[in-house]
Amino acid sequence: MATSNFENELIERVLSKADKSETYTYFWKTESPFSNFHPCTVSVDNLKFSCTEQYMMYNKAILFDDKIIAAEIINAHSPRAMKALGRKVSNFNPDIWLENRSKIVSNGNYLKFTQNEHLKKALLEQHGKILVEASPNDQIWGIGMDQSNPRVANRSEWKGLNLLGFILTDICNKIYEEQKQS
Repeated sequence: MATSNFENELIERVLSKADKSETYTYFWKTESPFSNFHPCTVSVDNLKFSCTEQYMMYNKAILFDDKIIAAEIINAHSPRAMKALGRKVSNFNPDIWLENRSKIVSNGNYLKFTQNEHLKKALLEQHGKILVEASPNDQIWGIGMDQSNPRVANRSEWKGLNLLGFILTDICNKIYEEQKQS
């Protein structure tokens, strides 16, 4: 699976800060505060998003100048509907998306965890661990396997990139350092 320079640097940064034991925290379902489907309020540029999935799909539509789908995403009421609309973005270019997807998701999740104190607390409780989206259905944002799979504890056996997990771990490290300095 292809990754961008930003994603390669992100993964390297996270792994360089992880201890050798690589302790993992697995998540996947909406109930988890680490899921992009988890309800939260994210505000930016006079827009309010109800979850980071909405932020991601809206910014995907804006990236490809699809204002119609962007408006539909803003008005959608469920993360699944938002995701489905994101798949309908016109003028989609996979190379442009590859270069921008993790930047968008990283920005949205940084806002999520800095604008919602209870979510920030939950994230900071994971400091020192690597977050892992144990989604059997997602080989880009997750690891392509369920948490019950005995191979999830071995990163070299993952079937997916775990981009969301690495992004969240990076954000956790960043917020931790910001709080240390203040």
